[in-house]
Amino acid sequence: MFFDSKTLNALEAGVSATWQQQQLHLQNMANVSTPGYKAKSMVFEEVLAGTKPTGTYKAEIVERTDTQVRADGNNVDSDVESMELYKAYVQYSMLMDKVSGEFKNYQTVLNSSIK
Repeated sequence: MFFDSKTLNALEAGVSATWQQQQLHLQNMANVSTPGYKAKSMVFEEVLAGTKPTGTYKAEIVERTDTQVRADGNNVDSDVESMELYKAYVQYSMLMDKVSGEFKNYQTVLNSSIK
Protein backbone atom coordinates (compact mmCIF):
# COMPACT_ATOMS: atom_id res chain seq x y z
CA MET A 1 0.00 0.00 0.00
CA PHE A 2 2.11 2.96 1.20
CA PHE A 3 5.40 1.21 0.45
CA ASP A 4 4.54 1.59 -3.24
CA SER A 5 4.28 5.38 -3.07
CA LYS A 6 5.99 7.62 -5.62
CA THR A 7 7.88 9.34 -2.82
CA LEU A 8 9.38 6.13 -1.45
CA ASN A 9 10.15 4.87 -4.96
CA ALA A 10 11.99 8.11 -5.76
CA LEU A 11 13.87 7.99 -2.47
CA GLU A 12 14.82 4.35 -3.07
CA ALA A 13 16.18 5.21 -6.52
CA GLY A 14 18.14 8.13 -5.09
CA VAL A 15 19.62 6.05 -2.29
CA SER A 16 20.62 3.34 -4.75
CA ALA A 17 22.21 5.84 -7.15
CA THR A 18 24.21 7.64 -4.46
CA TRP A 19 25.38 4.29 -3.05
CA GLN A 20 26.59 3.27 -6.52
CA GLN A 21 28.32 6.64 -6.94
CA GLN A 22 30.18 6.12 -3.66
CA GLN A 23 31.31 2.66 -4.78
CA LEU A 24 32.46 4.05 -8.13
CA HIS A 25 34.56 6.82 -6.52
CA LEU A 26 36.07 4.30 -4.08
CA GLN A 27 36.99 2.09 -7.05
CA ASN A 28 38.62 5.05 -8.80
CA MET A 29 40.58 5.92 -5.64
CA ALA A 30 41.69 2.30 -5.22
CA ASN A 31 43.13 2.43 -8.76
CA VAL A 32 44.93 5.76 -8.41
CA SER A 33 48.30 4.01 -8.95
CA THR A 34 47.19 1.49 -11.58
CA PRO A 35 48.91 2.26 -14.89
CA GLY A 36 46.46 2.82 -17.72
CA TYR A 37 43.38 2.95 -15.47
CA LYS A 38 40.77 5.46 -16.62
CA ALA A 39 38.56 7.12 -14.01
CA LYS A 40 34.89 6.28 -14.33
CA SER A 41 31.80 8.32 -13.59
CA MET A 42 28.06 7.75 -13.59
CA VAL A 43 25.65 9.55 -15.92
CA PHE A 44 21.89 9.36 -16.03
CA GLU A 45 20.27 8.92 -19.43
CA GLU A 46 17.02 10.84 -18.86
CA VAL A 47 18.74 13.79 -17.23
CA LEU A 48 21.20 14.16 -20.08
CA ALA A 49 18.59 13.63 -22.74
CA GLY A 50 16.38 16.34 -21.25
CA THR A 51 13.33 14.11 -21.47
CA LYS A 52 10.28 14.38 -19.27
CA PRO A 53 11.00 12.61 -15.95
CA THR A 54 9.25 9.29 -15.53
CA GLY A 55 10.70 8.39 -12.14
CA THR A 56 13.07 5.81 -13.60
CA TYR A 57 16.57 6.75 -14.64
CA LYS A 58 19.04 4.55 -16.43
CA ALA A 59 22.46 4.99 -14.90
CA GLU A 60 25.42 4.37 -17.13
CA ILE A 61 29.05 4.13 -16.13
CA VAL A 62 31.43 5.85 -18.54
CA GLU A 63 35.16 6.44 -18.62
CA ARG A 64 36.18 10.03 -18.06
CA THR A 65 38.06 11.50 -20.97
CA ASP A 66 37.96 15.15 -19.92
CA THR A 67 40.79 14.87 -17.38
CA GLN A 68 44.55 15.10 -17.67
CA VAL A 69 46.27 11.79 -18.34
CA ARG A 70 49.49 11.07 -16.49
CA ALA A 71 52.53 9.60 -18.20
CA ASP A 72 51.43 6.08 -17.17
CA GLY A 73 48.00 6.61 -18.81
CA ASN A 74 46.10 6.91 -15.51
CA ASN A 75 43.75 9.90 -15.24
CA VAL A 76 42.49 9.54 -11.63
CA ASP A 77 42.71 12.75 -9.58
CA SER A 78 42.55 11.74 -5.93
CA ASP A 79 41.44 15.25 -4.84
CA VAL A 80 38.51 15.21 -7.27
CA GLU A 81 37.57 11.67 -6.26
CA SER A 82 37.67 12.58 -2.57
CA MET A 83 35.37 15.54 -3.08
CA GLU A 84 32.96 13.55 -5.27
CA LEU A 85 32.92 10.74 -2.72
CA TYR A 86 32.08 13.21 0.05
CA LYS A 87 29.36 14.79 -2.09
CA ALA A 88 27.78 11.38 -2.76
CA TYR A 89 28.02 10.53 0.96
CA VAL A 90 26.23 13.74 1.96
CA GLN A 91 23.51 13.12 -0.62
CA TYR A 92 23.13 9.53 0.57
CA SER A 93 22.85 10.65 4.21
CA MET A 94 20.26 13.29 3.34
CA LEU A 95 18.18 10.78 1.39
CA MET A 96 18.34 8.27 4.25
CA ASP A 97 17.09 11.00 6.61
CA LYS A 98 14.18 11.58 4.23
CA VAL A 99 13.38 7.85 4.17
CA SER A 100 13.45 7.79 7.96
CA GLY A 101 11.13 10.82 8.04
CA GLU A 102 8.67 9.07 5.72
CA PHE A 103 8.50 6.07 8.02
CA LYS A 104 8.06 8.33 11.05
CA ASN A 105 5.12 9.96 9.26
CA TYR A 106 3.56 6.54 8.65
CA GLN A 107 4.17 5.59 12.27
CA THR A 108 2.45 8.77 13.46
CA VAL A 109 -0.57 8.10 11.26
CA LEU A 110 -0.78 4.48 12.38
CA ASN A 111 -0.41 5.35 16.05
CA SER A 112 -3.06 8.06 15.90
CA SER A 113 -5.53 5.76 14.15
CA ILE A 114 -5.16 3.13 16.88
CA LYS A 115 -6.20 5.51 19.68
